[in-house]
Amino acid sequence: MISNLGNFFLFFSLFSITLFYTGWSKKIFTSDKVFLNLIYITSASPFLVLVIGFAISDYTVLNIFQNSYIDDPIFYKVTSAWGSHEGSILLWIFLINIYGIFFLKTNNNKEIHKQIIFISSLFILYLLISSNPFQKIELDTTLEGLGLNPILQHLLFIIHPPTLFLGYIGLIVPFVLASHILISKNFSEDLFNQMLFWSKISWFFLTFGIVLGSYWAYSELGWGGWWFWDPVENISLIPWLLNTALIHSLQVSIKSNQLKLWSLNLALYSFIAAVFGTFLVRSNLIVSVHSFASDPLRGLFLIMIIAYLFIVTLRLNIKSVNYFNQDTFKIMSKETFLLLNNIFFIAAALTVLVGTIYPLFSEIIYNSSVSIGAPYYNFAFNLLMAPIILLMAFAPQIKWGEHKKKNNQTFYIIAISIVITAIVYYLLGNIFFALSVFITMPLFIKSFLVFFKKVSKDRSFFAQWLAHLSIGLFIVAAVYTEQFDYEKNITFEKGDSNEIVLNEGASLLLENIKDSDLSNHQKISVDLIVVEKNLKYSLSPSKNIYQPSGQVTNEVSTVNRYFDQYYATISMIESDKVSINLVFKPFINLLWISSILLVFSIFLSIIKRK
Repeated sequence: MISNLGNFFLFFSLFSITLFYTGWSKKIFTSDKVFLNLIYITSASPFLVLVIGFAISDYTVLNIFQNSYIDDPIFYKVTSAWGSHEGSILLWIFLINIYGIFFLKTNNNKEIHKQIIFISSLFILYLLISSNPFQKIELDTTLEGLGLNPILQHLLFIIHPPTLFLGYIGLIVPFVLASHILISKNFSEDLFNQMLFWSKISWFFLTFGIVLGSYWAYSELGWGGWWFWDPVENISLIPWLLNTALIHSLQVSIKSNQLKLWSLNLALYSFIAAVFGTFLVRSNLIVSVHSFASDPLRGLFLIMIIAYLFIVTLRLNIKSVNYFNQDTFKIMSKETFLLLNNIFFIAAALTVLVGTIYPLFSEIIYNSSVSIGAPYYNFAFNLLMAPIILLMAFAPQIKWGEHKKKNNQTFYIIAISIVITAIVYYLLGNIFFALSVFITMPLFIKSFLVFFKKVSKDRSFFAQWLAHLSIGLFIVAAVYTEQFDYEKNITFEKGDSNEIVLNEGASLLLENIKDSDLSNHQKISVDLIVVEKNLKYSLSPSKNIYQPSGQVTNEVSTVNRYFDQYYATISMIESDKVSINLVFKPFINLLWISSILLVFSIFLSIIKRK
């Protein structure tokens, strides 16, 4: 039933799209808008059918059998729908069409929507040709399913992939708008305003998705870290960087009628970057602990879609280059500052891209395995981010056109920053944290001044102010966490004392070891207490053994200490001893708080824009 219904909607959506492109839909519906809604709803339906199939455990469908287990909780059964290669692509199609429905409410231009449904049809064809999510298997009443990857059995798996995909796919609207502008030669302010609004929608979901993914890796994988420059992490960061540049560039295009071709290209390449990232993850060409739905053969089909998008972009640029005048800026102007902002953001995106794909090219060309690790990214990426932070500090108060006002405020801000940096270095003795203070201090000082001079009078400026402040707090928290954390591996042996001294004034106490059977896994947990002077912090890390695969996962346990956090995992457990990996993460909660503030600031900017 599920298989037949899913395939029906896939084929019927292609049939509906064909009717629309050939003009036959006019003979059925007089309104293009009505038929477009029909196409969007029909094309979105296969994913909903798959979700229902997972919910009822229809193991006559191969995809459902391979990615769920009969005894999984219902919410894990449902979320298993996007845990596979086929399901994740089907989720892409679903979200493309959901965006189409909402975009239709604000813009019913037939030619623009033709591009959305055409891109959707490419992914539908891709599934039907190489990755049918509704492929049937012979019915066996004893089948119970192979089960979802245990690492994916986390509450954040319910939220993170759809949220991140909403960010990726949200870039399709700026893409089709940019294409339409270049094709129609209609450079109206309204269309650029629409691009800005939908870019912010995508930016919101991308930011929120990356934050959720980072916290998921931190709390699930047991590494004690929040970012590892893993290829899949990098792939999500590249569209975010390009979209951030796009939003700032569009402000110049709208306010000063400049950088229009630049903005349009950023819109085009941001979406291509999102699709390219999907290709890399799904192709299995890169190795990542975050990649759970990949196939080396089927992933190659995606390169055809990327090639199509890239060729379209190049062709549009060639045909439109003569329609734009050369942009000219005054050196001291907001336009110049935002252009510099764009250059550094694009350079940062290219830096991440090169580091991600270079091992692949090295393997193909030189037959040599090369690993690009954190030292490369920490140096190159941070080197580019430093001027961005400084631009964030001074750009908001620079005027459009030409900034003629001169004062000594900048000199005093830099002087104060040097003094505070010197004090921090003297007290803590860490050069990296001192440098982070020096880079962010102008942003904090300017944020303080701007709040009382501008934000207090103009509430519309609050979202921008909060976003910049959040990024400054994030950088300080991130550097402090990485520089001042400490890690200890502690082994409790049977018969020995159950209390071990961590450092002066702190110790770790083993209370209990428990073994319990849950619906789809066995759980072995260790109850611990960190005693710190007169305070006690409880921790309970565990190892889970899942059925039917027998796969073992480490479950992290954390406890907050104001902005700090204790973080514990089981590194080894035997009949006569247990080893605990305990990490102290100072300021880690400030990192998460600043991330949420950034997401909230983007949400405020969307509401204001709307």
